[in-house]
Amino acid sequence: MKFIKILLIFFVFNSCVKQEKVEVDIPIYRFDKNFYKINDENYDKQLNQIESKFPGLTDYYLNNHIAMINSNDSIKRKNILSFTSFSGVVLLQNKIDNYFTNTKEISNKINESFGIYKYHFPENEIPENIIFINAFNSFGIDSYNNNLIIGLDFYLGKDNPMFNTVYDYLKTRYDEKFMIADAVEYWISSEFIETQDSKTFLEELILKGKIMYIMNEFLPEEADNIILRFAEKDLKWCKTHEQNIWNEILKMDILYELDESNYISFFNDSPFTKGMPKESPGRLGYWVGYQIVNQYMKNEGVSLLDLMKNTNSQEILLKSKYKP
Repeated sequence: MKFIKILLIFFVFNSCVKQEKVEVDIPIYRFDKNFYKINDENYDKQLNQIESKFPGLTDYYLNNHIAMINSNDSIKRKNILSFTSFSGVVLLQNKIDNYFTNTKEISNKINESFGIYKYHFPENEIPENIIFINAFNSFGIDSYNNNLIIGLDFYLGKDNPMFNTVYDYLKTRYDEKFMIADAVEYWISSEFIETQDSKTFLEELILKGKIMYIMNEFLPEEADNIILRFAEKDLKWCKTHEQNIWNEILKMDILYELDESNYISFFNDSPFTKGMPKESPGRLGYWVGYQIVNQYMKNEGVSLLDLMKNTNSQEILLKSKYKP
């Protein structure tokens, strides 16, 4: 009987902490499959099918992901047919087809995260569609006309034929487990970038911390290293050296630095963070900002909406009482 009572308490507790959300069902569109089906016989039919669903998307993809500039329709046809039949392109698309045979789990996670997002930020837009592409090693996450674009080739890991040409410090990111976090960060950052004025290191630090904090709310099943896109060993290093990290930042005297070239590796992918030991991960500012905002939220208990409305980074730092 005592065991049953404990179980009941456990289930009641879990039901209390379950994330509130709006039910959303964002359609998935496999642009990659439809585009790479194009051949000489079905060229007009396939392109018209894509164009009718997403006007202008094909040209956007060609210009921005493939760097294919077409001066007229005849050249466009020739270039597309040459590209879709090129052996390297065919190989990469086959790898994508074999790896991502079923995207249902990805779809469920996307709907879960954006459902939570919509609950907390009802006035903000969510993607109308998720469009999967073969980005051909351009960039993994993008948007087009309120649609979220995901380059599946970036999440093949070692199955990507170009994996060995990537810098070692970036290889960790070429993993499917980071796909949803990458997509969610891109979207919510785009939504808030106009309202969050980040000019100094501290402002950028707090902005990234806010994004990581709300991502943790929107991806409740994911571990911190997934949210941050860190290798587990890098997250462990951060936790072990938290006090030293903060002390070094203070010694560097960059909190109010305006020249981002002096702190860019704190927020961009890099072998390590400049000014820190070579064992440190790049993008260390994401983790530090997250710790500050997490402490601030523990102290202040404000809503996610109020957190994002507060653009006073100095106030957030002081009220966090962050002192590892």
